[in-house]
Amino acid sequence: MSIDTDCMPAFIRISGPDMDIKISRERSPYEDINSYFNTYLYKYMLDSEYREANNISLITNEYRSINGIRTRILKFSRIPAANSLESQNEYMHGLFLTGGREFYSCFIRCSSLSRQEEIIQQLLESFRKTERSGELKFNTAFKPELPNWNTETRSFYEKLANSDSIMWGIFYPNSITKDFSNIEAMEGKLGYRFPITLHYIYLGHEFPMEGMRDARRRGKTVELTMQVMWNIKPGNTDNEKKNVNFDLIDGLYDDYLRQFARDAKAFGHPFIFRLNNEMNSTWVRYSGIALLCDPDVYIKVWRHIYDIFEEEGVRNAIWVFNPNDVDYPPLKWNSHVSYYPGNKYVHMIGLTGYNTGTYYKNLTGERWRSFTEIYDPLNEKYSRIYGEFPWMITEFACSSIGGDKEKWIRDMFANIGRYKSLKAAVWWSYADFDYRKSKEGTPARLYWLDEKPEYLKAFREGLRR
Repeated sequence: MSIDTDCMPAFIRISGPDMDIKISRERSPYEDINSYFNTYLYKYMLDSEYREANNISLITNEYRSINGIRTRILKFSRIPAANSLESQNEYMHGLFLTGGREFYSCFIRCSSLSRQEEIIQQLLESFRKTERSGELKFNTAFKPELPNWNTETRSFYEKLANSDSIMWGIFYPNSITKDFSNIEAMEGKLGYRFPITLHYIYLGHEFPMEGMRDARRRGKTVELTMQVMWNIKPGNTDNEKKNVNFDLIDGLYDDYLRQFARDAKAFGHPFIFRLNNEMNSTWVRYSGIALLCDPDVYIKVWRHIYDIFEEEGVRNAIWVFNPNDVDYPPLKWNSHVSYYPGNKYVHMIGLTGYNTGTYYKNLTGERWRSFTEIYDPLNEKYSRIYGEFPWMITEFACSSIGGDKEKWIRDMFANIGRYKSLKAAVWWSYADFDYRKSKEGTPARLYWLDEKPEYLKAFREGLRR
């Protein structure tokens, strides 16, 4: 087996022909570690309906004493769809509770746990907690390997990557498919035409050809976001137990994806393609915790779609890898680097961090965060890892509940130019709504840029600078 220390600050990987081991040192954000495991880490794996819908079998779920250490053991497997090229995988998770909130995870994936039972037991019994020594660093280069784009797309990318100023974008729901009037009204008040606009689609939606062409006629490049989810309900959650990411890697959506790619090729002009954003979270179905706690499944989804684009000759898609600004759950194996598809598959890095305001303060403890409080740490972290890429704030905004939104906008413009890798930023001009019973439809996070004249004034003056 070979030892992979490329992402050592997050995890160590040991791989062989029929076994993959990922080891990480973790800390629970809550004192009740068992509840944390059940409620967050394994909320999907312990849901019998979810397992049944996705051909997942739970083999073992118990605590054992290993070398005197209380250890949570889970074993599970997933059976691929008939005729799938995907092989069956079985998993063993060993979580060593070493005191307080600290625990170590040992995740094993192989084709058959029973065939490897003796080796796995020896491996678990070999656990010893040792003092850390040496330098903790990434031992790999994260940098783009650019594809053979068409001339227009390469020109757009190079202009963006080499720019000394920010290219601004705006989001308002369904603008490219239904109505640009809200954006055009804002542009009139700002005296500025946004060169980028954002649009969302989900697996199964056709390539929005007419909307893309309309946006181009209006001088806009579209940041097209595809999220591999189905039956979307308000609040950005999938209400069905079925997770179509498994079906996708099983090849059940290949015909659809090929037609989508052919349409993207026929469009011909550059577009920014953001696939499965904020994956290091709990609120999307392509998150690690929804995919067997195995970020490699996410990578398979990404590479499968990318490879189909390549096979169909798409030469106008600029792919953006876009984690959330905070890993949630805050686990090392759930780090954004665990989901990185590889240098061949990523052309830009996306940043996302909102000042969500204080609407849910009493429920979740959310608090008002300044622009620099969000993006200074992100800039410092990403500069060390993704410094070779051009960056884009793919969506962001400030709520008007809990603080001074006008001041926030002014502070944002005063500081955003300090981030030298940042080339574009898209304001998300809409709202998050409260869908709890008796509060359904209440705006909870008011992100509208045109909510008040003073917000537009602050933004207009910032653009002029």
